[in-house]
Amino acid sequence: MERRDTPRYEIKVPLTFSGHAIDGSGLVTSLSKDGCHVTSEESLPMRANLSLHVQFPAPYEPLTVEVAEVRWTNATGFGLVFVHVHDEEHARLQRFIDWLKRTQNN
Repeated sequence: MERRDTPRYEIKVPLTFSGHAIDGSGLVTSLSKDGCHVTSEESLPMRANLSLHVQFPAPYEPLTVEVAEVRWTNATGFGLVFVHVHDEEHARLQRFIDWLKRTQNN
């Protein structure tokens, strides 16, 4: 069994992604500071690098991840690890995760 170093939070927010000859959309269903799980009808190759645009709910601004790597895939989606996130975007992600911690622990 895989051991996770960071907690994951269950959510349902839309995202779009793009990479070399890849464009698509899906739904983020699990999020951590290091990556996410996406349900999508798109079939992606392992280790593909993507840029992401995640639509957080208001009042949070959308998140842009410059580089995310596909770590695993299955029939309903894929797992991504965040490889490069600008500092401002990382702070935005952390604020959203802090909100998730507060709301999901109540």
